[in-house]
Parts: sequence; C-alpha cells; structure tokens
Amino acid sequence: MNKVSRRDFLRTLAATTLFTVFGKTSAPGSFSPDEPFEMLVVGDSLIWGQGLDERDKFYNLTADWLRHDAFGKHREVNLAVKAHSGATIRFDPNEAAKYRAAGRDENYFYKGEVNVSTPSIWKQVETAAAEYQLRGQVRGADLVMLSAGITDISVEGVLNPFEDPEKLKPLVEEVCQKRVRELLEHISKFNPDARIALIGYYSMISPRSSRSAVFNAWLEILNIPNLLQGFVNNPLIRPLVFGKLFKRAMIRSEIWKTESDRQLIKAVDQHNAKVGRRQAIFISPNFSDENAVEAPKTLLFRMRKNGSVEDPQFHDRKADCKTAFKDLELKTGIKYALKRCTVAAVGHPNRAGSRSYFEAIKGMLSSVLNDPIK
Repeated sequence: MNKVSRRDFLRTLAATTLFTVFGKTSAPGSFSPDEPFEMLVVGDSLIWGQGLDERDKFYNLTADWLRHDAFGKHREVNLAVKAHSGATIRFDPNEAAKYRAAGRDENYFYKGEVNVSTPSIWKQVETAAAEYQLRGQVRGADLVMLSAGITDISVEGVLNPFEDPEKLKPLVEEVCQKRVRELLEHISKFNPDARIALIGYYSMISPRSSRSAVFNAWLEILNIPNLLQGFVNNPLIRPLVFGKLFKRAMIRSEIWKTESDRQLIKAVDQHNAKVGRRQAIFISPNFSDENAVEAPKTLLFRMRKNGSVEDPQFHDRKADCKTAFKDLELKTGIKYALKRCTVAAVGHPNRAGSRSYFEAIKGMLSSVLNDPIK
C-alpha cells in the first residue's frame, strides 16, 4: 500500500463529511445488473490472504467468479481491497495517542503483509466510502466481504496455554459479538444496499496436529536459538516441556472455533434484526481436524525448521516488516515484534485452504446474490 498524501487525505475527509451529511439515495437491493458490481474487502490477515499470491486469495477467486459465472453472463466487477494483516476493529487508544503526537494520521499505510493494527477495519470502511463518493458511486458497495475479531485478541492470546481456557469465552463474546455487531452497523451505514459476507475462522490446532512441528513453530516464533531447540524438541524432552502446554492450547483453539462461530452468528442475527432484513450472512470454512496446523491434510501454511515459512511472500515480507517496524518505532515510538511479522503467514490458509474458503463463499453467495436484500 502507498502512503496517503495530505491532499488525498483532505479530499477523502471532505468526501466522508459530505457522505455523512447527505447520505445515500438508492433503495435497498436496487443495483442495476448493467452497472459494474462493486465489491469491497475489509478486515484482517485472514481475508487479506496472508502469504498468498494475489491470484490465489479467496477474495480474488470470488471476484473472478462474480465476473464470469455468478450472474449467468459476464459482469464488470470493481474490486476494492482495504484489508491488511494485523488490522484490529478499532484503533487502539494508546497507539492512536502516539500517532497524534507524531503528527501521523491513522490512514498511514504500510504494505498489506506487514501486520500492524492500522488502518483499523473501522477506518477501512470509512476510507472506502469516501473513495466511492469521489467516484460518484453514491450507494457504496454491492458486496462487502470481511473477517474481523481475532486480531483484537491476537493468535497468541487465543492459544495462550498459561491461561485458564474458560477465560477465553467472555473475551470472544465481547469481540466477536459486541464489537463485530457495531462494525456491521458501521458497514451498513455506508453501504446500505450491500450484502455483507462475514467470514468465519477455524480451529488452528487439533488432535491431528504434529506436536513436534507445532513445538518447532512455537520455538521459532519465540526466537529460541537452534541449538536449544534441538535440545528440547526431541521425543524424550518434548512431552515433559510441551505436553500439557500443547493440550491446553488445543483446548483453547477449539473454544475459539466454537465460540467465535457462535458469537459471529449472533452478531449477524442481531444486525439483521435491527435493520429488518437479511443483509449480513455468516460463512464458515469447511475445515476439519485433518486441516489444522501441521495436520496430515493441513490447509494452512507450515513453518520450516530453519525459521522460514513455506508461503511465497516470506522473503519480501521479511524485508518489508524490517523496514516498516524501523520506521514505526522511529516516528511514533511503537514497537512490534519483528519475528512475529516475519513468520505471520504460519497458520493462514495456503492455496488449497484459500480455494476451500472460496468454495464455501461461492456456495453461500449463490443462494442469495441475486435476491433483493429484504
């Protein structure tokens, strides 16, 4: 992503202000089949497609399907992608204060693979709305696809084996129901004609995950020296050091999947009840225990033993993370863990996983896309 100039920022701000004052004029579900179809993608690293080439990301597969097959004839599709790795639902107040002190706006962009929290998903929605207005696209998007929730907790927070698993449930409820419900309302405000597709998550660690490989990934993320890794990650020491930790992380992973699905569905239902129509839909991937991290039929990127990740973006991301984090710390004083950014694709859908997500999305959208939102 490119940095936003002061002039572009002021134009965007003005457009957002005009949009807020004058609102939208079209009736729900009233887009013309002869007009370009507007597709907006907002959210975190899941929907961004961390580690994937652009052609393999499931939002891109969805856009191609919309262009060529979904409507029974070719349809022009305008794809706007605001999602990026690390995006939280709202801008963290502490980071916001440091941005203001540095004279930096939240719309300051780093490359999408760099997992920083800004622009928040909230801001992504507003920025897209302003850009639609500048183009004269007063009704916003026809389809908004998003994923949101896990970055407000963090993957480490979800899997943390040192915390009581039951304490995860109220946190998931706060994030995936309350905050996501508010986000759906925010999206609807700027895109009242749009179908909103909320994409669900998956269980990261399962009983089918290789304990040795998971332990290796954990040690790599913690930046443990290779010599020490070899000492602790062996059949004699591993069960003593990692056995109980793995089990607790696996339990928390399953809680995350079950509770995030339940709370995201509640957020969708509550939103639809409030607007009086089925505007939002929830789409869950068809992942099983066999598809989890380091499972026999995993659909997720693996960590290699040398500390690299098997995704095609690894080397570019490593360089981009280093550049971005140096700039972020120098300009704002905000420090992020470089190694976590470098290996951020671990546990994200690989090409096959992205294709599986797309098939779930296509199956759900096929049944609702041509119906008015009512």
